Amino acid sequence: MTLLTICIPTRNRQRYAMDAVRHMLASERQDFEILLGDNSDDASVLADFAAQMNDSRLRLLAPESKPLSMRSNWERMPPHASGEWVSFMGDDDYIDPELCEALRVTSKRVPKVDAFSWGRSHFVWPEARTHREFTSLPTGSHLAHLTKEDLMRKMFFWEDAKDRPKCSFGAYHGALKKDLMERIRDAFSNRYFEHPNVDYDSICKTVMMADLCIYWERPLSVSGACKVSNSMGLRDPDLGKQHLKAFMEENDGELEARDFPFPIGLGITSSVGHTIEWFKQRYGIELNGWEDNFIAACAKDCELQANRAWFDQKKAGYAAAIESWRGTKALKQFNPVYKFRSDVPRFQGHTDAQLHFDMAIGNTQTAAEYYELIDSMLFPVRLLESRLAS
Repeated sequence: MTLLTICIPTRNRQRYAMDAVRHMLASERQDFEILLGDNSDDASVLADFAAQMNDSRLRLLAPESKPLSMRSNWERMPPHASGEWVSFMGDDDYIDPELCEALRVTSKRVPKVDAFSWGRSHFVWPEARTHREFTSLPTGSHLAHLTKEDLMRKMFFWEDAKDRPKCSFGAYHGALKKDLMERIRDAFSNRYFEHPNVDYDSICKTVMMADLCIYWERPLSVSGACKVSNSMGLRDPDLGKQHLKAFMEENDGELEARDFPFPIGLGITSSVGHTIEWFKQRYGIELNGWEDNFIAACAKDCELQANRAWFDQKKAGYAAAIESWRGTKALKQFNPVYKFRSDVPRFQGHTDAQLHFDMAIGNTQTAAEYYELIDSMLFPVRLLESRLAS
């Protein structure tokens, strides 16, 4: 029986996907499968790779007659998934097949669980680093049940948000029961993914439709950023414009919400804001009381900039949008402060259940290698059941 399908949609970034797949297939587990959704211009690269691997746990969806948008490539994958659970990752990311063990144990203890998420870990591929990269890693290992009310506040009211909502329950770097995904499709226009910002589209729908959400503090995957990834565009406005242009050329969905005057390429807060507002408008959801939290997130988006010119540019863009949206009075709530200090050494060590360290530790070269490193530091997945039984 296939417990988990790990979906990897990819377009012209075959070497990243192949590295992740090789490491996943090194696992001895037989209860997972990998579904590669190839949307590349050259179909032979991944076809040859799949033939070479010759592993029944790997299945390939070949490119269609013309390139698909990102959301359409994602959309075609769930019907081919044979797993009881489905998870999506980027081609420069990594997911540990031991996620199956966490799902097995959690389902045994909480049979009604249909959405599962875990701690965040991030990796910038060495090719994309222009300076020392520091990261933080959650070190806790507790399972927690998050109520729908909690998740609604975090997602739609931006409660406790930094530059984006603090809610990770969706198909991307999360796991959803296949049955939940089918219910989502039936409830929302007969599609799994509607908005082009597919990961946050999935979170919106999961929060609305999931029966029981369980979060494990322990990271089970790595969100990677290679030099051509969209996430790298968040760090460099010029690069971000290039990525947005390419994205828009292939996009086949409605990207912007009505009467929400934040430029889609302004930053992650603006982008996620459009996704949530589009979703609410699409399905007639009216909510009040989230606006102040959203403005605070806009300020945080500015403050996370490590370049003063980029900070000033982003601050001016958000200020203009906020004034157009809510008037001059709302600008009194928008007070971002440039905080980056290149002359102050970054903290390294353990505090508040987070391990802070230089990403170059261990000289890992790929997201999969990086996961193997951090996996050795964290609570062993295989001991989860014994811990819960104690």
